[in-house]
Amino acid sequence: MSRQAGMVAILIGLLMLVFSPFIPGIIGVFLAAVIFLISLMLVGIGSSVRGSGFSVPFILLGLIGVCVSLYALFNPDMTVSLMGILLGVVILMMGIMQLGFSSGFVQDRISWLFLIIGGMLSTLVGFYLILYPQDGMQLLIVFIGCYLIAYGVIGVIRGGSSQRYIY
Repeated sequence: MSRQAGMVAILIGLLMLVFSPFIPGIIGVFLAAVIFLISLMLVGIGSSVRGSGFSVPFILLGLIGVCVSLYALFNPDMTVSLMGILLGVVILMMGIMQLGFSSGFVQDRISWLFLIIGGMLSTLVGFYLILYPQDGMQLLIVFIGCYLIAYGVIGVIRGGSSQRYIY
């Protein structure tokens, strides 16, 4: 990683920390807008294939998508909550799978330990996101911001030291 890439990671991490209360809502509005546009395209496709058996399902799916996306646009908190719950379910399932796979790594203690710790942490984070999706999404943004800052600092340090040894 170069120094410039490290500085960009630090900058993005700082921006994420500063704007962490607003980022989940912005993502919710963006996703709702994308779903709205895709739904309008489905209605257009459905109306252009009239006479085939696919016209009615495309139009219905598009209209349902338009209604859902308009609801999500006017209620971004609901969208963020739904994203948090879905992400929590995925992370919870990953944690349970890590714990299940850990028994196959008993011989390699370090891998086994990482799978156990990672599985327990993933399970806890998954439950937290399911129970408190709004706070969980904001906490996730803060965690990613901190991770990017640490990653950037390491990149700046290593980028500066590795430039001296390039021949």
